[in-house]
Amino acid sequence: MNKRNPIIRYRSESPILAADKPWEEGANLRAISAIPEENGTRVRLYYMAWYRREPAKNALCVAYSQDGLSWEKPDLGEGHNVVMRGSGCRLDWGVFFPQQVIFDPNDEDERLRWKMVYWDRPAEKAPPGVCLAGSKDGFTWRPLYDSPIITNQNDGSCLVTANDRNPIPWMDCRFYIYQQTWKYNPALPVERENLPKVHRQISIWAAKTFGRGWIGPIVVLEPDRDDPPDHQFYWLTPFHTKKGYGGFLQILHTVDQTTDLQLVTSRDGWDWQRQNNRQAILTPGEPGRFDCGMVFSTSGPMRVGDKVYILYGGQSWTHDQQPRYPDVELAGPEAGIGMAEVDPGILDIS
Repeated sequence: MNKRNPIIRYRSESPILAADKPWEEGANLRAISAIPEENGTRVRLYYMAWYRREPAKNALCVAYSQDGLSWEKPDLGEGHNVVMRGSGCRLDWGVFFPQQVIFDPNDEDERLRWKMVYWDRPAEKAPPGVCLAGSKDGFTWRPLYDSPIITNQNDGSCLVTANDRNPIPWMDCRFYIYQQTWKYNPALPVERENLPKVHRQISIWAAKTFGRGWIGPIVVLEPDRDDPPDHQFYWLTPFHTKKGYGGFLQILHTVDQTTDLQLVTSRDGWDWQRQNNRQAILTPGEPGRFDCGMVFSTSGPMRVGDKVYILYGGQSWTHDQQPRYPDVELAGPEAGIGMAEVDPGILDIS
């Protein structure tokens, strides 16, 4: 057990997945979604090959694991494991970014049993924004529309289905998107901020079907008087639990531009409570590690047998693109996918 953080039982010293394929050369890898296959023998991981300086090359890829420790990148029939690329249209805000994949086996339309929310500009005449895609098998994806469903300039969002264990509180909505939205805050430190005086918070969009007609944004999580004044809420990754919902809340520390993860819970997906006395459950690593600048998770918890892991993204630089420890030599890559084992009882996942 980690004496500094009793919630974490084990944490990888280096990334668990290497950018070792020709089409990944020069890329950093980010975990997007880890989903157990229906036969229960392995986990399917969607990850992004992310090119920090050449974002037009970003690609969504697939890997498999039976134990969460070793991973295989399959040949999907064309000599690679890429399942989706961006539209190729120029973006003036954000980059092609798959943000969440979910498996929804009960959808009557088999073409939508795999669902994705992602950021892109799907057509030349469309603005960039939050887009939807569907797939029959999770490998061949088609955008649902030639324009985004949400077009504000907030490119951080995650998708979850309503948890049938609990009453749905509003309008029988079956799908929720949690998105980073903004609030004016002139008291926020601005020295290193790319959005001066803009406070990030988390809002919800809700819909009865996976398509058009999303209602929102409605603020569900924002910093309050009990939070340090430089805290911003950058991202919420929701997941089902036995009692409702859990979430990894990514905190941006405005002063030093680092991020860490807090745990939040909810009975209905709307009213959220902060857990662990608002202390982070995962923080940046020690100087010289690949994850010493920022940690974040869009994939949620991953269960393998009796173990529960957090697959997280880690990088050695901070949100304002500066090295966290410029005078410390890195022991390995500058970024990658890390893994932390947690006490299953802490997350209460189903």
